[in-house]
Amino acid sequence: MTTTTNPVRRDGPREDTIGLQRWLRTEAVPIVKAWWLKQTRQTQRVLVVAAVLALAGTFSLCASLSRPAALPAAINTVPRATANNAPPLVREASAPDTGKVWTATKTWQGTGAKDTEMFTVTGHWRVDWIFSPTSPAGAFQVFIYAADGLTLMQIAASSKDGGSDTSFWAGPGTYFLRINSSGGDWKVGVQDLH
Repeated sequence: MTTTTNPVRRDGPREDTIGLQRWLRTEAVPIVKAWWLKQTRQTQRVLVVAAVLALAGTFSLCASLSRPAALPAAINTVPRATANNAPPLVREASAPDTGKVWTATKTWQGTGAKDTEMFTVTGHWRVDWIFSPTSPAGAFQVFIYAADGLTLMQIAASSKDGGSDTSFWAGPGTYFLRINSSGGDWKVGVQDLH
């Protein structure tokens, strides 16, 4: 049985080897070889270094084109219990709002990165966000930090495509939001359930 990943061995030179040997005998190769031999050793070294740098730059450019805009990677595991004894912050599918009213606590909007001021919420609260990318490489993230400024509590939002959403939270306390954005406009609001 013959497959493309395990070709059958043939006796004699392969067709691609013969083609390469014919190409090396064309007029261009001897001309380039003669020009190369006329160069001084120092010129040859400079040309080799320049070719290596050009090749490395091309590979670097190709690799950077396949990556999204530079933003810190979202952290998949967020600590539930914190070192500063802050109460845990739990994500909810929806808030138990029977007979209660949502009250706007704070609202921010802008472009780029921002650390919001501190805000205090009671038992149930939410983070509303809207992101409108202005470039194909736009990205948006919202992180919830404890009042100590060091403890990452949860990730409230992460989007590359834009849009809007709401995340619901259970956990009273004082927090601030770290908003990371590139290539777009955003609006973020916090509402408390009273």
